[in-house]
Parts: sequence; C-alpha cells; structure tokens
Amino acid sequence: MKLTYLNKTVEINIPSTTKRLKQQVLEDFFDSYKDADKEPYENEEFLFKLGSFEGSSDIEEIPVNVIGQWMSGGADSSLLAYLLCKKIRDEELDIKFQPISVRRGRANNPIYAGNVIDFIEEDLGVDFILPHEVYYPPLDDEYMREIKIFWERDDYNFRQRKFEILYSGITSNPPADDLTIPKNKERVRDDTGVDKIVEQRNGYRHYINPFINVNKKWEAEAYKDKGLLDSLFPLTYSCEGSIEATKHHTQHCKRCWWCQERYWAFGRYV
Repeated sequence: MKLTYLNKTVEINIPSTTKRLKQQVLEDFFDSYKDADKEPYENEEFLFKLGSFEGSSDIEEIPVNVIGQWMSGGADSSLLAYLLCKKIRDEELDIKFQPISVRRGRANNPIYAGNVIDFIEEDLGVDFILPHEVYYPPLDDEYMREIKIFWERDDYNFRQRKFEILYSGITSNPPADDLTIPKNKERVRDDTGVDKIVEQRNGYRHYINPFINVNKKWEAEAYKDKGLLDSLFPLTYSCEGSIEATKHHTQHCKRCWWCQERYWAFGRYV
C-alpha cells in the first residue's frame, strides 16, 4: 500500500519474514551480560556486539506472525493502526495485530487508544486484533514512564517473540521555516531535508516507522482521503495540557504545542 499526498509517498509495508538471532544464541548472548551494571538495552557494548552478528550463520529467517504497534490514542498512531489493519484485511494476510500502550503522565492515553481499537475493529470488521496490552510505570518516575518503559518492554517483547516487527506512528516536525507554529522541543523529529531511516533491525528487534519522513499535514490529507476525518480523527487525542486546562484530559487545551501542531495540520482540534 503506497499513499502519496503533498508530493510525498509513504509505503505501508508488512514483510512476510524477518531476520533475527537464533533463540539459543540470543539467550546465551543475554546471559553473558546478566551481571553487567546496565540493562542490555542501555549497554553500549552489548548493542555494539549485537550488530556484529549481522550476516552470520547465527541469524535465521523467520515468518512474521504478529506485528505490534505502540498506540497513544493520538492522530499519528491511530492512522497507522487503521492502515496496517486495513492492509491485513484487504490482502488477507495471516497476521495478527498486537496493540500496546503506556499509561504515561496523561493517564487517559490507553483509554483513547482503546476507543481507537474498538473503532478499527468495527469499521473494518476484523477479528485479528489481539487484546490491548497496557503498561503502568510509576507516575512519580518521569524517566521510567516517558523513556525507559519503552526500552524495557521492547526488549522483553522481542525476546519473547510477542511480535516479530514493531511499528510506530512517529512523524516529522513541521518545517523549520514555517513561522505559523513554534518549534517543538523534540528536535530529533526535525525535517532536515535528508530522509530518516524507516526500517531498522538489530539482531532480535525489527522496527518500522512509516511516517517518520512526513508531517501531520500529510496525515491530514490521508485522513481526508480515507474518509476518516469525521469518524476516526475525533476519537484521537494529542494534547499535553494540564488536568485543569483539559478537564481531566477529556478535551484539548488548545494551548500546548501538540494542540497547536494538530490545528496547524487539520485546521481543527476534533
């Protein structure tokens, strides 16, 4: 499935196979670092040596039976989930879809994601979506709930083969020269004019980020083209406003950067 809007093309691709370390080799490699000071996913030496297996006889090709996706309830991840599930349905792929979410600072994230999942199941008439998994890191540990929990769960889920490929709906920032919206603090999302890597593998993990080289205006066109602007889009929630400003995260604050990006792209909040 290829989608072209605003002169940019995105391919929604689901490989039938992927490559990863043989399970026993992987477990032995992890065991060799069990007494290290850092977790493997935070250990630079571990990650460097992991890359040395690429192309060796310890790598095997395996079928893709389940794809996973981080879902926040926002416009990005919701659109991607819909398109992936539509592709599975339309092409009659023998693949399950595993949605996963983290209860972050905004406690309602998983609720919005759950509403989106319900919509996808009903709108597409599919039954291959696995039960929604939600992780609950401590609310008083910002590093854990915003960063480490994702590394930790990715590490565990890939090792256990909960899924063979993990998708993310992350997009690029608005153009730096667009003065109608302030810059986002997440500079790694900047559109530098050089395409970022969409697909990455490293021994036992396989990531695909289809939207990484397009921004939300591209997504707005996709929502319109697929007839989702008045059905799926209003179910999504991208606000990072305070509890007071959002009435306990039940409405958009219309002031935070994420709300501004949403309005910049769609011309509306809901």
